[in-house]
Amino acid sequence: MEAKLWFILLCSVVALLLYVIGFWRRKAGEAAFAAAQLAENDEQRDGYCRLAVLAGNRNACRMFCLARPDFFEDRQPLKLFKSRGMKTVFYGHYYPSRYKELLNDKQRSFCQSLYEFKEGEAPGVEFFKTCLSALQLNDLSYHIMFIPCSTETKYFRRFRHLHEYIMDSRPELTSGLHDVDVFEERKSLHNAKGSENRVLERNYRITGNLEGKQVVIVDDVLTTGQSMADYKEEIEQCGGKVVAAVFYGKTVTMPPLFLIKVHVWGSYIANLIGELAKSSDKNG
Repeated sequence: MEAKLWFILLCSVVALLLYVIGFWRRKAGEAAFAAAQLAENDEQRDGYCRLAVLAGNRNACRMFCLARPDFFEDRQPLKLFKSRGMKTVFYGHYYPSRYKELLNDKQRSFCQSLYEFKEGEAPGVEFFKTCLSALQLNDLSYHIMFIPCSTETKYFRRFRHLHEYIMDSRPELTSGLHDVDVFEERKSLHNAKGSENRVLERNYRITGNLEGKQVVIVDDVLTTGQSMADYKEEIEQCGGKVVAAVFYGKTVTMPPLFLIKVHVWGSYIANLIGELAKSSDKNG
């Protein structure tokens, strides 16, 4: 009976210790995360964020992932890759609005510039020029086609500046802005719940003559690539040949938090081993 009491007492002490450790670990994680949010530069932000991840803070895991797309994204800005059989390039990483509070100033600024382009408030010429250069196309003439929006008004508002730039300043290019008739409204995919799994409702028809034309597709955001694939199919049914696509942004995807923790812990352990090895060499 006495042994049983001692066992219960020991278990209670261990449980209490684990609770206390967990409590202060959570507090440490919250403090490090708060420090990361207030950090004056990216280096400080990264350091505090890593500490918060080590302490198990879930928001810090998300912040770290968003801050380091070079670790967790397989595609990088202005780096050419193949998608759906096309040369594809994008200008920068796009972060959905639900992550706004976890972004740094540079990331917020880029997302704001993308929103302005979507709304037709910014022409997007710099993005277009930079991405076309990154495509490394030959000297052939290319026809620029814009992926239709949810309404005709949004379509012309978003892409009219690029149309004017092409007509005025790029004689080697032609604009297909008026090759598309957006005949009815559809729900915006970017605002729809579960949009990554939805099939694009075709609210447009291609009315221009695309026979034999080499086409480059332009759009604001690349997420799954389904809209691009559907548009490519429509264009090629009309006689055009889609050779490339450019996007202002590519949506960053959030991996399981467990994988983020594994990355940070792995880096921490590797650095610790490296420091111990250096210390051992000095002492030797």
